[in-house]
Parts: sequence; C-alpha cells; structure tokens
Amino acid sequence: MEINLSLVTKALGAAQSLVQECRLQINAYAEADEHLNDYHRDEYLENASAILKANTIRARAAVGIVFELLELAESLKAFNAEFEGVEEKLGQVSYWDEYLGPYNEAVDVLSSRLDLLVALVETPSEVREQRRVLTRMLRQLPYYIEGTGNLPKREKDVQDHLQLILRLAFPDVVREAPVLKQTKNYFPDFGIDSIGTAIEVKFVDDKTKAASAVGGLYEDMKGYANSSYSLFVGLIYMTGNYLTQDQVDAELKRVGTPKNWTVYLVVGAGGRVSKTNKRTQVASAESNGTANNAEGQPQNASAIGTISRRSRR
Repeated sequence: MEINLSLVTKALGAAQSLVQECRLQINAYAEADEHLNDYHRDEYLENASAILKANTIRARAAVGIVFELLELAESLKAFNAEFEGVEEKLGQVSYWDEYLGPYNEAVDVLSSRLDLLVALVETPSEVREQRRVLTRMLRQLPYYIEGTGNLPKREKDVQDHLQLILRLAFPDVVREAPVLKQTKNYFPDFGIDSIGTAIEVKFVDDKTKAASAVGGLYEDMKGYANSSYSLFVGLIYMTGNYLTQDQVDAELKRVGTPKNWTVYLVVGAGGRVSKTNKRTQVASAESNGTANNAEGQPQNASAIGTISRRSRR
C-alpha cells in the first residue's frame, strides 16, 4: 500500500500541535504553582493537571496515528510500551531546577518520538525552496521599507509593506487568514496555503515593548495550535537594537516552543507618533470634521479609532 505523504504531513502537524498544547499547559501549571497563593490555588492546580492529562492522552493518540499511516507497526508497539511505562505520570508536573523549568515525563516521551517521525516525513523540495524565499523577504524587509521613504509608525504599517512584497512571490497570500476554533477564531497576520505557512508581525519601538512582543507571539502559539499550517513564522520589526536573536531563541526554548515555530528579528527605521502629536491630530480632525488618509485625501472623521484586528479576536 502506497503511503499518502500529504495525509501523513497533516497528521504529523496535528500531533505536533497537540504536544505543544501539553507544553503550554505544563507552563501554565508551573506559573500558577509559583504565583497563586489564594484559596483558589488547589482547585486551579487540580483543574490544570486534569487538562494536561486529557491533552496528553489526545496527543498520544495523534502520534499513534502517524505511526500507523507510515506503516511502522513495530515502532508503534515500541512507542506504546514506552508510553505505558510513564502512564502513571499523566497530569503530573515535575521540576528539574529553576533554570530548566517544569516538565512531564509522558509529554517528553511524545516529544522524543515526534522528533524521530519528523525526520522521516520530508517537506517537498519545492515548498522548502519557497520557504527559503519567504525567509529572505522577511529579513530584507527593512531595506525595502527604507527605500520607499514611508517609514512605519505602527504594526499595521509594517504589515502593509510586507503584504505588497509577499504578493510578488506568493499570490495566494491572505491577510488575517482565519484559524477557526470551537469557541474563538484567531487571525494570523498572513497565511500562505501553498507553503502551509502563517506569519505574525510585531512592531517594537522601545526596549520595554520588546519583551511583550515575544510574549504576544507566545500567546499566538496557543491560538494557532491544531491549524492547517505546518510552519509558523514570527517577525519582530524593531526600530533599535532592543533584543538579540539569541535572547529570543533562548526564551522560546525555555517555554517549549515547537520546532515548526521560527521567530526572526529585524531592525529598521521607523517610530511611533508621539501621544502629543496624536492628540493634536485627533483634535484637529474633530474640529474640521475630516481627517487625511495616507494619500492626503480627506476622509470622514468617524473612521478614526476603528476597531483593531486583535480586539476582534
């Protein structure tokens, strides 16, 4: 029987997302264990442990499906035997030390087996090459923006520039591509179905916002789990050297970022409009009843303050 690699790839992506959910739940448990001190603490930890156990059981089933699709019967038996050896640890969070952080033995077994499976399922060469093109475009974005003379002052400005150049190589790119969930929908800044890739953009114009940008990407990981995308790319556009790539990589490793998540830092010109200037612009627009759009043409003042994408989530 011929193996359906397309189906295997989707199953593998689903398994990776489920294991990532387990990692996120382990971190949530550890945070609560360290910081919660009120009478809700025990109840919260008990619920968090139950959720971790349920997620781990689902992840085990997903990993098993990948073995079955690859027709690795003996490897599946070995996996089941190894997992049964740590089954009593389901839902339990342990700690290496203050530096290595929390872990769960059953989830570690799933992660190690997934690493072996990923090596067996090769991404098509055409997709790999197109993803390399995407990486070059993201890293060269500051040079393109500087050449336009239209420097970004907010996240949306960076997104607008990026959309223009993405369309050159990826005509199927979609802005705010929806990731549908049962209780809430999430919207990556860009989705490219042809290469199974979602892109999230962050804009940082001072050092204090740099850490929150990384934290925002971490939250996005939770929302995009179990989506149809197999690669997630975070782009942090900074107007100064507020972070290093090594710092970001170390933080993402600490929280257990899945291997199908990549975050790039780029530094380019730009900066936010000061609050004083914003108030002056709004006051002027309100007094005149109109405001100017990016092309200098009048637009209705009611357009000011439209709801942002993130508030719609």
